[in-house]
Order: sequence, then structure tokens, then C-alpha cells
Amino acid sequence: MSRLDDALREALRRQDPGPEFTARVLRLAATPPKESWWRALVSGFGPPRLRWATAAALACLLLVSGGLQYRYVAEGRRAKEQLVLALRIAGTKLNQARDRVRQINVGE
Repeated sequence: MSRLDDALREALRRQDPGPEFTARVLRLAATPPKESWWRALVSGFGPPRLRWATAAALACLLLVSGGLQYRYVAEGRRAKEQLVLALRIAGTKLNQARDRVRQINVGE
């Protein structure tokens, strides 16, 4: 066999982890798991009535912010329509002025 095979076999051979490893594993198994941040946040609100009030307040906040966003978008659309109308009017006036200048130049 090659030296690489021997080195690989030596590196992957079973080894006893020792008593300190067993003690660390048992210590970790004995500690209770940490509470998730979401559960800690929700449990901090106390009784169910307070939770419902918080949920209702958040729902109202979402509705108000959604309404404001809708209003903002509607104002933007209205402004766009006014801009398009103004550009059409300006284009029409420019075409009329161009035609008038051509008439004047042809008449000379």
C-alpha cells in the first residue's frame, strides 16, 4: 500500500475521546435549552387580553400605513396624468407655432 493510504488509515482510526469528553457531553445534556427570542417576547406581554390588544394595535398600524401608502401611490398617478396632459398641450402649442412660422416663411 502507499504511504497516503497508511496515513489516511492512521488518521481515521478509532480513538477513545477520554473521560473529559464524556463529562462535557453530560454537562451539556443536563442544561435546559434556551428559550427562543420570539417566545420570550410574546410571553412578556402577559395575559391574553394584553396580547389581543397588542395584536389589534399592530393590525390598526398596518391598516393606517397601508392606507397612507395607497394615497401616496394615487397622488403619484394623478401627478403623472397631469404631466402627460401638460406635455400634450405644450406639444400642440409648439406644433401650432411651428406651422405659423412656416406660413410666415413661405409668404416672404
